Amino acid sequence: MKKISAIIILIFLSANIVMAQDARKILDAMTKKINSYTSVSIDFNIMHEDNQNQITDTENGRVTAKGKDFSKFKITMPNSEIYCDGKTKWLYMKDVDEINITSTDFDSDEMNDNPVKFFTVDRKDMKYSYKKTITENQKELHEIDFYPKDKNAAYSILRLHIEKTTNHPLRIKYFGKDGNNYTINVDKITPNLTIDDKTFNFDTTKYPKAEVVDLR
Repeated sequence: MKKISAIIILIFLSANIVMAQDARKILDAMTKKINSYTSVSIDFNIMHEDNQNQITDTENGRVTAKGKDFSKFKITMPNSEIYCDGKTKWLYMKDVDEINITSTDFDSDEMNDNPVKFFTVDRKDMKYSYKKTITENQKELHEIDFYPKDKNAAYSILRLHIEKTTNHPLRIKYFGKDGNNYTINVDKITPNLTIDDKTFNFDTTKYPKAEVVDLR
């Protein structure tokens, strides 16, 4: 009986090692693909689910990024715009006509601090596990779950779907511990565009009535 139990445990551990290796290969392929681009434009939609209040809303947006580690970027959404020239970040909130200016923190895990970061670096602050392959719209997608090593993290799981043939990320879902979930669906990825650096600078003088809050 002990021998059988030991064999079962060994098989289980071996399967987990193989799945971890498969996940690592898939993530490396995705990182290599994205890092091969000199610039990238990503059209996306983000869905917010508030499970406590039974509220769901969706917004469309676009990320444009270039430079080393895609440190220059612009995020455009219906109610806000974010510009980053690699050092300074401007957040313009249209609904309140306010501009926040901060220094960029590329060590942050926040999407607003580096929207392409998650797809291009080794997530040392997380554990990950290959879950399964699914088919959507005649596309095969790898499903990989990430778990925070920090027990106090605000989320329990980040679920990533990667298209098998292109190695492009197609969806990432954030499961918040507070009942708020966010799903980012990638609609289109356009690589290697010619983008002027001026794209990533925000001219506050064009918004003379906006309140400017400098948090640097």
